[in-house]
Amino acid sequence: MPFPAFDYCIICEGIRPEVGGKLTILGFYGVCPNVEVAIANPSQSLMLAFIAGFPPVLDQSALYQNTISILRPNGTPVFQTPQQQLRVSAVGRGIVGSNFVIKPPYVWGDHIIQIHVNREVKLAATFRVRQASTAELSGLPGALIPPPAGMTN
Repeated sequence: MPFPAFDYCIICEGIRPEVGGKLTILGFYGVCPNVEVAIANPSQSLMLAFIAGFPPVLDQSALYQNTISILRPNGTPVFQTPQQQLRVSAVGRGIVGSNFVIKPPYVWGDHIIQIHVNREVKLAATFRVRQASTAELSGLPGALIPPPAGMTN
């Protein structure tokens, strides 16, 4: 029996494990593909995290190896893990998650989170990264607000 597809992917600022198998999700952006991250200062790196879930895996005799890749819209990698063993359960849901950093210069547009299990793509989720608008930045302390179009220093 093949490994099941992932059925959700959450993007946030951080994930903290808690007692009893729970997770605290910090700075929730949304569930892919309905995620848009607005960058206030394009000269600073952005730290994000994701968590993706999959249903119970009935075939407990198989060994499952996974790799995680984050790709920019132009296909260049942001982040990639080495191959690692994936823990599965026949009765409970499984999760995969990671922190990652997107460094400038940014490539605006849809980024892709890919999870391969035994070299087969089981998740290809997108999230959008874009420049924050002046309206979004107004009133935020320390925000880098670009000058209006046509004006330079």
